[in-house]
Amino acid sequence: MANQNLSDEFLTIYTQWGEAIANKQHDWLEDFFADDFLGTAQPWPTLRVDKRQMIDLDKAIEAMETKWLRVDAQRIGDEVLTTGFVRYLREDFRAGAVIGEGMPSGSEIADLTKGKVAVYTNAWRYNGQRWQCYDHHLVAVIEDKGFD
Repeated sequence: MANQNLSDEFLTIYTQWGEAIANKQHDWLEDFFADDFLGTAQPWPTLRVDKRQMIDLDKAIEAMETKWLRVDAQRIGDEVLTTGFVRYLREDFRAGAVIGEGMPSGSEIADLTKGKVAVYTNAWRYNGQRWQCYDHHLVAVIEDKGFD
């Protein structure tokens, strides 16, 4: 079951992440992702990114406007699992931005999420100074209904 105080804390973290991307605060991302970071996304079973690829993908975003609608967090031992719902109002990637062979382009990702709500599950560990994301998974993109 989600813990409300923890959920509120992670809503703040997700919002800071979005702000760092939107404001091109790329240095902030370096310590945000754990060294063993793994990211995946449906509907692309071949999309798998490590820390460097994720940071490069975030750097390829030229303009972004999102709103985190809800984050549910629960502690599992020393780690935290979250489910987050974010409304994508705008996400513009640099022309020709690619992740890697067999993976979608930035524009394909933006086309999937524009005007919709993306659902992410993430795993986090505390490194002694801050929470770091080590698993990040886009699990669904749904119509933007019932979140206001």
